[in-house]
Amino acid sequence: MKHFLNEPEKWVDTDTLSRSLNLDISTVQRSVKKLHEKGILQRSQQNLDGGGYVFIYKIHSRNQIKNVILKIVNSWADRLGQELEQWENGV
Repeated sequence: MKHFLNEPEKWVDTDTLSRSLNLDISTVQRSVKKLHEKGILQRSQQNLDGGGYVFIYKIHSRNQIKNVILKIVNSWADRLGQELEQWENGV
């Protein structure tokens, strides 16, 4: 995540990340996939000259990340409120 925050406008593939962070490629791929699914990273497909493609990633804007985090926190707060109501009512 820090890599993306330091260079927010740069698109990067998982192989480059793996080498620069000295981490196993599968570890990087799993982490990047989760960050993309959560809306933290955006993904684009880059077609290769010899055929095939690679996915490249960059971080969303700070405002978009803030909104993702607020949505998660509000969801937790709602669930906690429901649990406390049930606890208070002896359910």
